[in-house]
Amino acid sequence: MKKNLLLIIILNSFFILSFSSNIFAKKAAIVIDFDTEEVLFEVNADTRNYPASLTKIMTLYIVFDYIKKGNLSYDSQLSVSSVAASRSPSKLYLEEGSSIKVRDAVNALIIKSANDVATVVAENISGSEKEFAKLMTSYAKNLGMKNTTFKNASGLPNRAQLTTARDISKLCHKLITNFPNEYKLFSNTKFAYNGKTYNTHNKLMLSYEGADGIKTGYIKASGFQLAFSAVRDNKRLIGIIFGGDTGSQRNKSLKIIMDKEFAELNIKTNDNKKEIVKKEVKEVKKNNYSIVVGTFKYRNNAEKQIKLIKSKYPISTKDKISNVVLIRVSGKQLYESRFENFSKKEAYTACKRLKKYNRDCFVRL
Repeated sequence: MKKNLLLIIILNSFFILSFSSNIFAKKAAIVIDFDTEEVLFEVNADTRNYPASLTKIMTLYIVFDYIKKGNLSYDSQLSVSSVAASRSPSKLYLEEGSSIKVRDAVNALIIKSANDVATVVAENISGSEKEFAKLMTSYAKNLGMKNTTFKNASGLPNRAQLTTARDISKLCHKLITNFPNEYKLFSNTKFAYNGKTYNTHNKLMLSYEGADGIKTGYIKASGFQLAFSAVRDNKRLIGIIFGGDTGSQRNKSLKIIMDKEFAELNIKTNDNKKEIVKKEVKEVKKNNYSIVVGTFKYRNNAEKQIKLIKSKYPISTKDKISNVVLIRVSGKQLYESRFENFSKKEAYTACKRLKKYNRDCFVRL
């Protein structure tokens, strides 16, 4: 391990070292060289903390392993129980009695970090989330994650669900090593399900040169977490950071660490690539407007409205994603009929056209 006093000073505003008897250190970090598994940087790497949604990396690892062994396929249908449907956000709002394909479940876990989907996966593999958590812990021990215990598949708060930055780095290393093709899914920035597009929570991946995944996490007790991987000049580094006070602070701190370790390896930033990435991100942001064509008490009425607008006014909705979105107004639950992925100009033009035919329409950003 490289002892880098300068870097410790730079990151002093982030890391607060605790000398109390408490076993938890909220703030921790580690960076490893993927090829050699050498630890390049670490602070509090072996102190235990709540993994939050980094838990889903193990859930996905098991899914990939089950597919590899032939116990699942990407087209397998996973049934949704009342327990899974009741899980708190982030979620896809799956309904009890419905089903979801493994392919969609994988994308939902990686990009949306959907807690209801995590429970669906757990119950379909092990019968219950409790039994699946035992399987997760068993996998962890086999991967050398000596200080990790799982109690659920999502990372939702549980005082007994604990891990370390070092253990998460081992999990990421094994995921990339054992499932290189499946790992490519972690570089996806969005996915569509039931007419709605979901964007990645991993904002650092959008701007960091060479980044290709993998997972963010947050619960109040853990702070903002990030497991991260980037490749420059054929050299991959894996970085883990726990306990950010905000998502942006977490990202900035890990960026500093990763940049420093790449520099130590004489691997420099390519500024031209960074500019290309920034331009791509700006282009994506241009098409983040939606139009709302109706608000209803019942979901089926909202769905009927979407079909009506599609059939009667195809010019206004051509090549756009339709979606029914649950909202709350004055404590009441309502459903909005939306069309998404408009530029600002397109959205206002579409609404203007629909209003000519006395159709309700307004723009959402």
